Amino acid sequence: MIQIDDAGSGSFVGGTCIGVYRPETNEYFFDIIPVELYNKENFKNKYYLDEVVNIVANAFKAMNVHKTETIEICRGYMFEKLRKWLDNQGFCWYSTQICGRIQDVVEKNYMLYTVRLGVPEAYIQYTKYPFHFHKLLRWVYADFDNRIGICKTGWKSWSKYENIIPELSHDIMKQSNIFCLKCGKRIKKGSKTSVLNFTSNRDQYIYLHEKCQLT
Repeated sequence: MIQIDDAGSGSFVGGTCIGVYRPETNEYFFDIIPVELYNKENFKNKYYLDEVVNIVANAFKAMNVHKTETIEICRGYMFEKLRKWLDNQGFCWYSTQICGRIQDVVEKNYMLYTVRLGVPEAYIQYTKYPFHFHKLLRWVYADFDNRIGICKTGWKSWSKYENIIPELSHDIMKQSNIFCLKCGKRIKKGSKTSVLNFTSNRDQYIYLHEKCQLT
C-alpha cells in the first residue's frame, strides 16, 4: 500500500511538504513545493498543484511503485490534479483520512523545513499546528523585508493585510518571558524595548530589542 499526505498547505510561511509512504517496508519519500509557486501569479494559476504531481511521480519512480498497489490519498484540494494523473496512469486509489506514521513524519519534516527558513521551533510550538496565520504575521512583520519572500503571498487572506504599516513605540519590558521576534533571544526584564503594533483579527504586538529594531 502507498499513502500520500501533505503538511504546510495551511501555513502562511513556507511552501508545502508532500510525503509518500509505504507502510509494509517503512519507505518514505518527501519533497517541498517551493514557496515561489504561492506568489500571486503562480497561485492564481494553481501551479503548486502541478508540482504535487511532479513530486509524486518522482516518488513513485524512486520507490518503484507498481500499479497493483493500492494508493491512499489525503482528502483535500492539494491532490486535485494528482487524482486525475493517477487515473490516467492506471493506478488504483481512493481518498481517505490519513493518520498514523505518515502524518507524523510529514508534519515533522515540514516543521524542520520551517525551522530552516528561520522560524524558531519554540515559536512554532506557540503558534500550534497548522501554524496560526495571525501569529505568523507577527513573526513576518518583525523583519518584514527579509521574511515576506518566504510567505504564501498569493493567499486572499494576505491581501487584506499586505499594506499594513505597523506603528512603532518604545517601552520598558515588564515581563521576563518575552522573546524578540527578530533575533529570537529573550528580552531582559527592565530593558528598553521597541514595540510594533498593528491590527489583523485583533490588536497584534511585536516586541523587539531596541538594537534589533534599528538594524
